[in-house]
Formats: sequence, structure tokens, C-alpha cells
Amino acid sequence: MIETTRPTPAVGGARTVVASGSLVRDATRVTLPGGLVLDDGRFLGEAELRPLSGYEEDWLASHPGVPSALATTYLLARCLISLDGVPGDRDLARRLLVGDRDFLMLQLRRITLGDRISAVLVCPGCQARMDVDLAVGEVPVECRPQGATWHVAELSDGPGRSRAVHFRLPNGADQEAVLGLDPQTAVGALLRRCLRDGGDAELAEGEKTGIANAMAELAPDLDLELELNCPECGEAFLAPFDTSAFFLDEMRVRGHQLLREVHALAFYYHWSESEILSLTRARRRAYLALLADALRPE
Repeated sequence: MIETTRPTPAVGGARTVVASGSLVRDATRVTLPGGLVLDDGRFLGEAELRPLSGYEEDWLASHPGVPSALATTYLLARCLISLDGVPGDRDLARRLLVGDRDFLMLQLRRITLGDRISAVLVCPGCQARMDVDLAVGEVPVECRPQGATWHVAELSDGPGRSRAVHFRLPNGADQEAVLGLDPQTAVGALLRRCLRDGGDAELAEGEKTGIANAMAELAPDLDLELELNCPECGEAFLAPFDTSAFFLDEMRVRGHQLLREVHALAFYYHWSESEILSLTRARRRAYLALLADALRPE
């Protein structure tokens, strides 16, 4: 049996902001599939999000090896304007549930690059490369609005006996804390962080599995598995697709173009680098298209 208890964490920290009117105009509102419960009982679920600007693209290009969890925190700290009126910052980005972070990254991808996702996957049978195209709206999202931060699992402690174990769901701070650990060690460390007592030494393996299953039942989730058939060998297979990691790879691949685009706009419009980097990709590309038209020979 799973019950919920009142939350205890609080929100705080400094905010980093890119000041640009175009970014504010391009902001969009989305509803988190999980949401965040504050210590005063308030539920935060409506996020205001802006697309990436050149500043975020430049940071990604300059940090090609940064782990996905850290890059996600950075982008959300910059691009999450507010969560039900609470200003977005690094601390808030780290406290969001893993599923909510993945959802926001998917929405960032949509408002930055568009609704269509085009990827190239490899057949596990014949190693042939195959093109895959899907829409952001086709990504399945398990919405599980949160009523509390802490939950209770009743674990069997022998015939006719049980004990209560308090746990919370993993968040961005937990993802960052286990970076660099091997998968098995990371799973144990993550579980310890999510238990109220801060340890799992007294839990049997079956009890740990029970808590992990309870977490999976309560957590919002984006679990995309593509059902594919290889056009070369005909093999049918399932391909897990990490939308957050794919978005980060997309932006890093395109990072080398940024310097050329900044140079062109600075050269012809005489704008400063900071003015150009404050533009969204769509606005920057619109100016480049107008410039190309103006420079095209008659």
C-alpha cells in the first residue's frame, strides 16, 4: 500500500536571466505531467518556457562532453521563466522530477526546432542505417500529478507484520549526484537519496525492488520505444529513444554553425555579439534568410 505525507523541501536560489523582448514574446505555457509540491502545500504545475537563445547554443557548443543531467539543469535554469509564478532558477530545475525535466526538454525542443523529429537509427541485426520521423505530440507522456513530496510504502516484515518506509521520487539533483558511478552503484545511491532515513542497508533486495516499483507507479514518465522494421533485412525490433539526449545532440551538432551566423549578422547589420546571441534560433535564421535574399544577384 502506498500513502502520501506532507512535503518538506523549499524553493530558493539566484536566477540567471537572458534579457530579450523577443524571448518573452516567444514563451509558451505547458502543464507538467507531475508537478512540484512546496512545503506550504502549494502545487506548481504550469510552466512558462522560452526557446533556446544563441547564448544557450553557444554554451552547449563550448561544453560538448557535459553529462546530460547537467546540461538539462543548465538549460532549464535558463529557459524556465516561471513555474506557477515561482521564478525559474538552477535550484528549481534540480528539484523537478525526472519525468518533468524530460517533458520540459521535449517542449524546449518543440519551441526551438519545431514539432518534427528526424533521427537516424541503426538496425541491431544488419547494422543498416534507417531514417525515423515522428512528431513531438506522438511521444507518450504518463501524467501523474503529485499530491505530496514524500510517500509511504508498507513493506511486509514477516507473517502478519509490516513496516512503513518513506520515500520520494528521484529528481534532477539525484541525477547529478550519481554521475560517474557504474550503473549498479548508481541505482543503490539513487535509492538511498530518495529514502527519508537516508539509507537502504536494512532493506532486503525484494523490498528495494518493491520501492522501485512504487516509484515507477507514482512518477510521471516519458518512455518512448519505437517499433521498427528494418527495410534492409526485415528484422522487427524495439528501439528506446531518449528525447532529451537526442535534443542535446542536435544542438551540439549544429553548434559549429553558430559562429558563422553571428559573423554574418555582425558583418552586415553591425550588431554586437551579445545582441545576436540574445535572439532565438528562429529569429536569427529569419534575419539570415532576409540577408541572403538581399545579397542574391538579380
